[in-house]
Amino acid sequence: MKKQFGAALGILIVFTWSGLAGGKEMHTCALLTSNEVVAAVGGSGQFQESNIVIEEGPSKGETLGGCMWAADNQGMVSISMIRALQGALREAGLAKLRDGFQRLKAKGWTEEKQEFSDAKCALMTPPASSKKDIPVMTGCVAEAKGMGISVGYMGRTSVPIEKVKTLLDKAIGRLP
Repeated sequence: MKKQFGAALGILIVFTWSGLAGGKEMHTCALLTSNEVVAAVGGSGQFQESNIVIEEGPSKGETLGGCMWAADNQGMVSISMIRALQGALREAGLAKLRDGFQRLKAKGWTEEKQEFSDAKCALMTPPASSKKDIPVMTGCVAEAKGMGISVGYMGRTSVPIEKVKTLLDKAIGRLP
């Protein structure tokens, strides 16, 4: 199951962005309150923050800020932020993201997507024939104030796109 969570997180974090200066602490958990997360998906409100220095690729040496909250139904909510890439690097990152979704759909996953003026969101459901421990994923990605930001949910039950988009909007409103 960890392998599926890792793959899902990779898609939700988005390969389209590079980070801030290496080693800089980002305080990503401050973009959402535990009460907001609990109101959207349930859970305990407990969270864990991380700042990961990217070790390879165009973002090498830069920091990806993240935060994860425990949610109901053995789920989690995650938020990630990193400075947005520009030009050809941005387009290459978006292509990798699209490829990731295509690979899942080729394996029988279904995608419900919504595009907003400021964000792209998707609810990805594994095929019914898959193992029961593969999570349903809902995620939204956006670019705001020069930052790439994603908010995602993974768990045993589906969470509507609108709930995750609301969390994304709140996080964007708190970007410095």
